[in-house]
Amino acid sequence: MQLNLGLGRGDLALRAKRARGRLPRAIKRDLATVAEAEHLSQHPRIAPQIDRAAVTQAYARAASHLDGPEMAQMRSTRRLGALASLMVNLALVFVLVFGVLLWRDLL
Repeated sequence: MQLNLGLGRGDLALRAKRARGRLPRAIKRDLATVAEAEHLSQHPRIAPQIDRAAVTQAYARAASHLDGPEMAQMRSTRRLGALASLMVNLALVFVLVFGVLLWRDLL
C-alpha cells in the first residue's frame, strides 16, 4: 500500500481507512477482514475462532488488486486527467480574455 497508494504509516485498518475512494468497496472490505484477523490473532483464546480460509481469500484478493498493473494505470490516468483539466481551463481563460478584448475593440 505504501508504494501504490502512498500510505505508509499506521496499521492496516488505518491505511485502508485513509485510502477512501482510491480503493473499491470490496477491496476495502477485504482489508478490513485481514486487519480484524490480525488484531484477533494477538489474543490467544480468540485466535482459534478466526476463519483462516476467509482471511486467506480476502488477503489474496486485496494483494492481487494492490499488486496489479491497474494501480500504476490509475496513477497515470489521474495525472492525465489533471493535466487535461488544466489545459481546458487555460483554453477557456484564453477564449474569455480574447472575447473581452474583441468586445472592447482593443484588438
